[in-house]
This record gives sequence, C-alpha cells and structure tokens, in this order.
Amino acid sequence: MKTLREALLKDNITSLGIWLTFISAIVFLLCGTLENRNEGGDFSVFFLNYAITIVYSLVVLITAFKRYKWGLSKSKIDYTIFMLILWLISAFALNRVMNVFDDSVTWLSILLVLSCTSLALTPFLEYLLPAFEHFICFFVSISIMLFGYFALSLIPLYIISAPAALGLGISLHSYVPLLLTIFTIILALKSVKRHKGLIFSLAGGLLFCLVAIAYFNYSWYSINSKITKFANRNTLAEGKLPNWVVISQNIPAGKVSERILKSDLVYKTFNTDGNWLWGNFMNRRFDEKQQHDPLVVLATLFQGKISLDETERIKILESMYDSRHQAQERLWSGDELETRNIITNVRIFPEYRMAYTEKILNIRNKDSRKWGGNQEAIYTFHLPEGSVVSSLSLWIAGKEEKAYLTTKSKADSAYKQIVGVEHEQRDPSVIHWQEGNKVSVRVFPCTPTEDRKFKLGITSPLRKTGSQLVYENIYFDGPTANDATETLQLNFSMIPGHLNLPDGCEEMSKGVYQANRDYEPDWQLRFIAPKLSPETFSFDGKSYQIYEAVITESTFRPAAIYLDLNKQWTKDEFDALWEAIKTKTVYVFNDKLVQLREDNKDIEFEQLSKLNFSLFPIYKITRPAQSLLISKGTPASPNLSDLKGSEFANRLSSYLETPKEVALYNIGDELSPYIKTLKELRVFKYQTGDLKNLLNALSASKYQSFREDSATVVIDASGVSIRQSRNEKAGKAPDHLLRLFAYNRIMKKVAERYFRDDFIQPEIIAEAEKANIVSPVSSLIVLETQKDYERFGIEESKNSLKNASMKSSGAVPEPHEWVLILLTSLIVLYFIKRPSLKKLTA
Repeated sequence: MKTLREALLKDNITSLGIWLTFISAIVFLLCGTLENRNEGGDFSVFFLNYAITIVYSLVVLITAFKRYKWGLSKSKIDYTIFMLILWLISAFALNRVMNVFDDSVTWLSILLVLSCTSLALTPFLEYLLPAFEHFICFFVSISIMLFGYFALSLIPLYIISAPAALGLGISLHSYVPLLLTIFTIILALKSVKRHKGLIFSLAGGLLFCLVAIAYFNYSWYSINSKITKFANRNTLAEGKLPNWVVISQNIPAGKVSERILKSDLVYKTFNTDGNWLWGNFMNRRFDEKQQHDPLVVLATLFQGKISLDETERIKILESMYDSRHQAQERLWSGDELETRNIITNVRIFPEYRMAYTEKILNIRNKDSRKWGGNQEAIYTFHLPEGSVVSSLSLWIAGKEEKAYLTTKSKADSAYKQIVGVEHEQRDPSVIHWQEGNKVSVRVFPCTPTEDRKFKLGITSPLRKTGSQLVYENIYFDGPTANDATETLQLNFSMIPGHLNLPDGCEEMSKGVYQANRDYEPDWQLRFIAPKLSPETFSFDGKSYQIYEAVITESTFRPAAIYLDLNKQWTKDEFDALWEAIKTKTVYVFNDKLVQLREDNKDIEFEQLSKLNFSLFPIYKITRPAQSLLISKGTPASPNLSDLKGSEFANRLSSYLETPKEVALYNIGDELSPYIKTLKELRVFKYQTGDLKNLLNALSASKYQSFREDSATVVIDASGVSIRQSRNEKAGKAPDHLLRLFAYNRIMKKVAERYFRDDFIQPEIIAEAEKANIVSPVSSLIVLETQKDYERFGIEESKNSLKNASMKSSGAVPEPHEWVLILLTSLIVLYFIKRPSLKKLTA
C-alpha cells in the first residue's frame, strides 16, 4: 500500500491544490488583520485570492479537457475539492469589498475552517485511521447544512449573477455555496457507498445541526414569550416602572437573550420585505461590530422578531449587560479608530489619602482614505468611587488647549452644533458626568492624516482597606487599546511604607517610579496609610482640611427591616440572616411590599432571587429613621436617570425633596448603579461589610455611620472627612481638597431636585466653577478659538481653581494677595537696585 507522501508526489495537481489553498488562506487571514485595512486594500487582497483561484481552476479544467475532452465530470474528485475551497476563500475575500454577509461570529468562523479542512481531507481517507474517517465524515455532514444555508441565503443573487458573469466572472462567487452543497452531498453518498458504516457519522452530523437549531429556536421562543408575558403583566398591573425595566429584571441573562436584544442592532435577521438577509442597512445607534449568526437568522425566520422597539431593547441591554458605552449617541462613526498610546501620570498624596491622575491618550484613524475619513472618538472612563474630573485638554495644531467649565446643557449644545449640525472641522472636545462613577469624553475630528491627543485629569480618593491605602487604575471603554503601549509614572508627595508597586516599575529618582509597557487596564498599588497631614488649602476666604472621619456608633433597634433581594443573594445567606431577624418585622418588595413569615419566606426568596437586579422603592419605607435596608449589589442595573418620567421616579422625587437618611447595610463591596447614585446623593446612612459583621451588629443592636454636616463632607471609601472653615491662613495642602469637597457637596445639593428640570441652580453652578469640576450640572469643553467660545456664550471662570495640574498644591493667592505680592516684589527690587541708582544720580 502506497503512502500519502508517495500519492502526493505522483499527483502534482493535487499537491498544487494543497499549496495554493494554504497560500490563499494565509493571504486572506493575514491581510484581514492588517492595521490599515481599507476598501482599496481589501480589493487588492480579493484580486490576489481571485487570481490564485483562477490559475488553479484553469489548470484543473485544461487537465480534465486533455484527459477526457468534454467529459469534464470524469475529472479526479480531488481537483474539484481544492478548486471549490479556493473559490470559497475568494468569495469571503470579495465579501469584505461587497458586503453581503457581515463578519462571522466566532463559532461560524471555526465551523467554516473545520468544514473546509474535513472536505480537503476526504480524498485521503484511506490513509487515515478509521476513527479519523468517522470524525471527518461527521464534519462533512455538518458542511452540507452550512453550505446549504449560505446557498439558500444567496438565492436572490442568482438571477442577476448569471449575466454579470460575462465580465470578469466575479459574480460567479454567488454560486459557490450551491456548488459546494451539491458536491459535498455527492461526496457523502460516495463515502457511504464505499463504507456503509459511515452513514452513522453522517447522520450524527445532521442530527447535531438539527438539535442545535431546534434548541436555539426553542430558547428564542421561550424568551420571547417571557418578554411578552412580563410586559403584559406590568401593563395590566399599572406598574410604577416602565415595561423595559420589568423585562430586564426577569428574562435570563444569557447568550440567547443577548442575541435577541441585539437583533437588527448587531446581528442581521431574516428580512421578509426586502432581499432576505442582505438587503437592509444596519442600524448605527448601537456601537458594536455587526455580525452574522445563522442561528439568529433562522430563529427570526421560524419564530419572528421580538415585539420591543429599538429604544426599549437598548435600554434593556444597558441594564442587563452594562452596554452604556455602546449605546451612547454617536454623531459620527468611530469604527476605524484605535487608541495607540497612553501616558498615565499619577501624583499620590498618601498623607491626604488622595491622588491626581492624568491620562494622555493618542488616537489613530486607521482608514487610509484621504476623503470622507473623519470620525468621532468616544470614551467612557470608569472612575474609583468618589472621584471627580478636574481638567481636560485637547491638542490643536500641536498646542495644548485647556478646557473651559460651563453648564452641561451649554457644553452639549455647542458640541452638537459644531459636530452634528455644521459638520465643521473645528476641533472640539467635551466631557460629561455620568451616573455610576463614570464620565464620557468626545473628540472630533479624528482624521486619517493626523493622530489626535487629549488629556484628562481626575482627582480621586484612595480606598482604605484595613491599615492599607489602595490606588486603583482608571480604565476606559472606547477605541480599542489592544495594541496600545503605555508609559506609567508614579510620584509621591511622601514615600509611604510597604509600597507594593505594579510590575515593571523602576525608580527614576526619589519618590518617582516609571514603567514602559503594553497597556494594562487592570492594576492597583498598595501601601501603609500614614498619619493625616494637618496642612490646609485656602481659597476664596475659606480653608479646607482633612481629618479622620468621625464614626458614630449608636444603639439601633430597627422597627422594620427591608430586604433588597436579587440573584446575588444565596439561599445560605438568606437563611442565616432570617434566623437573626425572624422575630422582627421583615419586608421584601415583590410588586408590592410583602411581610415575610415562615410560611412564605422560601417562596418569596425563590421568586426574587431570580431577578437580574433589584430597584427597591425606598419611598415605600414609611419610617426611615427606624428602618434598616439590607442590600447586595449587582454589576448592572438601570441608572437613576433612566427612570425619569415613570411613576416610580415621580414618587422617588417627592421622597427626596425632604431630606431623609435610611440606614443601608450593603453585603460586600459591589453596589448596583442605582444604589451607587442614591448613595452619592446622600440618601443613606451607609455601612458595608460581610454577612458576619451584619449579624454581629444586629445581635448587639448597634449601627455605625459617618457624621456629616453643612461644613463637612465624608469620603467613606477613604475613611476621611474634609472640613471647610473661614480660616484664610495659607497652607501647603493640594487644591484637590477643595475639588473633592465641592463635588460631594454638589451631589448632596442636587438630590432633592434630581428628577426635576430646575435642579441646576446658580449656587450649585458657582460651586462647580470655583472647583472647576465635572458634575451632574457642569461639563468641561474645549473649542478651537476664542470666537467659538464667544459664539456659544461660554466664558472662562473668574473665581476658579482652573484646570488641575501636577503642580496643583498649596494655597492659591487671592486678588488682594496678588497686589501684596507685587508690591513686596517692587520694594525688594528697589532695595536691590538702590546702590546702582545712587551712583547714577551722583
């Protein structure tokens, strides 16, 4: 029996087919991952793949004609296999230029590779082990279903492709899946005829496909039915929450649900009105790469689309999958942008338990077209709890231009007018506050001819855990940073003890460390918390000083306990807590307040522990001072602002108008976005810890909370308070004390009007201007020229700290102090020059 090597050496055309298939696949894969992919480049790659295909096709046809004249069907089957695989590779290369199918999902790409590989191995089955033979036939069977799907999808193209083939023959690619389907069926039948046992492998492959399709369709139908059920139930009950909130709470958060919600946003669906699959343009309201998933197409064919409109689906995606960055309004596309380089410059003040971080990002537009290539970069930065943005800069014509602070509405209006209406090449950038310790940054235009650069400054409290302080890196969503490099610099106002630096850091000088590396979004550093500094910062007639936060421990026997249950709770946690509180009045919220008893507690827990998130209606707590709310956070939930206009929000707004503090104990460190915002608005007397600490506190009837007043704000993550006084004595503390103080006080002031249109009050704006910080009422914006600022009525703040910088420390001189400094300088100068003046007059 001859070996495989001998067979290939004897048949040059088969060997050529293998080599050309390998080369064509490598060209297709490598060129598809090049940085500067563009229409011209894709077309060149296609013609290279097409040329390889034509060359081999001509070799096969000429050889067959020489051997069999017009009996071409008698040609060796091996040649046809490799010829059709080459045509398939060429077809997918053409698809990059003339988009018929969107980018394949991962499982489809893998299955296409396995199908072509199994098809290419079929001529050599006699040289393989029997087990491999069955394995290959299993995938050949799957290939029939896969190629058949593509063949059916392309039926609308068949009529126009035939006459168009008279040119360069490019339209012949439309028939490749059909030919592959027919040929693979013939190949499968021949294999069974040769070895009848292979019929079981072929049947297994077909059954696998049918089961997968059936399961996905059943899941689609089941989730779609639940969506309809929960929406109808909420409507009939006249629910206080919008339908989309109730749906996102209750449907399972899996891959099928995500694909249902992203249908026609990310995943193409079967289009009965147009050209089936390929006729419609996709929606651009959701910024995620459009993908082709045959299971989604077939599910919409057999089960139909969901009955939710686009806005509702996006809201559910935000609430279930934390897709807020993808759902942001986009005035221009940004799909060709990437983050090329990041400079992270951190100034840490251990003795003040705070840090100032500057992030300088370089953005590159990979599109090599010289026309129509303008794009908009949008970033979402995730900040440590209690952080505030205190500076923004944009490089224009090679020069750093610093931002002006103005109201959020005015900044948004100016940016949209320039970018969205006038489409001007005016170089604006804007940053807005978002709920959940996030901010969004926009930069326009990002052109193919020039990299853009902007700088963001963030003032952050350091998190205190035990005796240690923790600095957490500020990471972002936005143009991909997969290939980005980063320069990290850390400098300390004082060297702390037991400093645990990130990997790769080298000491450049005393207290200054630097690392040059690939970008890493997730890192932190730790060190021992030193004694707090007694220094103050003074500005505008007031001084600011940091102290250890005063923790008050009081006797607390709650008259009622409210459990905020969701899927993060375990049954063991619930049972352990119930044993400690079952003698008290305990409520849960399940469409209405339900008092727990021994006979209903397990049923209520079973229902509520399925919720993806919870939105406990704190306005239902009738005696806040005598009540305890126990919660456990979820990674995602609706933001407070998402609920605006609902009955839930209206009642919550009325509740917030009169200051009340509910005792909230959160089990664990994670807070849902909903609870996180209410906490920032000072709605709770907040305490966090594990279940054991909670049980101990309940047993001792004790509750700990931080004390705050009109002149003091507490930053509980750091365990410190910042106190404002009228002492004008200059100090050496950083100006970030004022910035953090102002941010926390603004959050407290906006609480009572948070859902109202008039929550932007002049005194709140004035406080934001003084500290130059981004908040719910204020934004930072960079415009190209002074005339642009004047056109939109944006003025530079007068009595302000201005943009923060690495040199922001110590007291800022008042106007009258500047006069004294000038007079003192003149007097000193006079005495220095006095001898020279005497000589001149002598």
